[in-house]
Amino acid sequence: MEIRQKLELRKLLAPEMRQSLKILALPLLDLKNLVDEELLDNPLLEEFQPDEITLKKSESQENLEKLLDGLPPAEEDYGKSLDSTSNEEKESKHDFALGLITKKMSLLDILLRQLGMFAETDEELRIGQEIIGNIDENGYLKTSLDEICRTSNFPQDQAEKVLALIQQFEPAGVACRDIQECLLIQLRLTNTNDPILEEIIKNHLDDVAKKNYSKIAKELKEPQEKIDLLIKQITKLNPKPGRDYCADSIQQVIPDVVIEEIDEKLVIIINNENIPHLMINKSYREMIKKGNLDEPTREFLTNKLRRAYEILRAVSKRQSTLRLVMNTIVEIQEQAIREDLSYLKPLTFAQVAEKIEMHETTVCRVVMNKYAQTPSGIIALKDFFPSRLRQNDEQGESISSRQIKSLIKDLIDEEDKKHPLSDEDIVKSVQEKYSLPVARRTIAKYREELKILSSTYRKER
Repeated sequence: MEIRQKLELRKLLAPEMRQSLKILALPLLDLKNLVDEELLDNPLLEEFQPDEITLKKSESQENLEKLLDGLPPAEEDYGKSLDSTSNEEKESKHDFALGLITKKMSLLDILLRQLGMFAETDEELRIGQEIIGNIDENGYLKTSLDEICRTSNFPQDQAEKVLALIQQFEPAGVACRDIQECLLIQLRLTNTNDPILEEIIKNHLDDVAKKNYSKIAKELKEPQEKIDLLIKQITKLNPKPGRDYCADSIQQVIPDVVIEEIDEKLVIIINNENIPHLMINKSYREMIKKGNLDEPTREFLTNKLRRAYEILRAVSKRQSTLRLVMNTIVEIQEQAIREDLSYLKPLTFAQVAEKIEMHETTVCRVVMNKYAQTPSGIIALKDFFPSRLRQNDEQGESISSRQIKSLIKDLIDEEDKKHPLSDEDIVKSVQEKYSLPVARRTIAKYREELKILSSTYRKER
């Protein structure tokens, strides 16, 4: 063992800087929650209505230090609002916006609620709870009924009875053990009793997936037209009934930024509608300035005051930085925002950071988990940064992955369904249009991200 001295230079973030970076990364809803918590915890902070006071610039660091030393600072308050609507209108909008972001009930909650309504005995309730606990997010029973009975000492006949009960619950097809059972349950719940339809589901789903309809008609000795109609019924069924009840899914997001076209110009509006307007409580500030407090009280209020100013500065910094980044994004992606998002240009965090003279990680914090409302709809800010394919040497411009995906979708939409385009065919079309030596595996990856089947499964026979 040896003791050595080591001299090194480290850059350490001050607590105020860490707080600022944390707030910079927060999406709108999380920022509101943080501000609400600060209002409850910090007596030096209070909410105000913007039309009640005259608004001025924030105090400088020098004034803050003087205030903390007990010296009287300049009389200045924080906050700004361009909203001239009445308080009642604001509250109405606020309640509506909060209603947009309520989370869906999970599949587990839905099933347990129905079980409580229809289980006739405590034993059925216990068996049902065990079965529901083994249902995955897609709605499938992932453990066999035999295994559940063996590990929990349930009678087999009772377990089968409860499983049959749960299979009648919403969503239709839940608690199935395979896709055939899932689709058959949905048919029976709609009182559809067609033996040919059931036969197709039991024995010909692979041919349905491959669109080999003529083979099905031949083997079942039925007219092609009848088989086509039955298959249309099958495609309307849901093979994954539980996916619509994801516990973490959000019905709608509140955009952090609104981009509107006004007088043929794109205008950026930072959405602060749900964030309380904050100011320093004047009574407590006067108490600190007078200096006649005992030491513990003075120390407590001084720390709370320092914390209040950190929050005010961090929120203000978040808004100004978000606007700065969005100004650059809109400048670069103006055509895509105005016309169609398929026109998005390749863009990186480093490019934006260089343009606004900030660090790349700052841009990343601004972009992550935030959304913008555009004339084309709501889009995640990170989607304004599509990846870049190899540069087109002839035209001297880069092509984004989103543009290639749009081209792939257009090509497949227009293809002959009896002779669908293979990935190699799509590669040739992309090369002809953009002169890009794109690989087949890249096309296959983008096609899968678009949730488009391969040519084998798209072919209609």
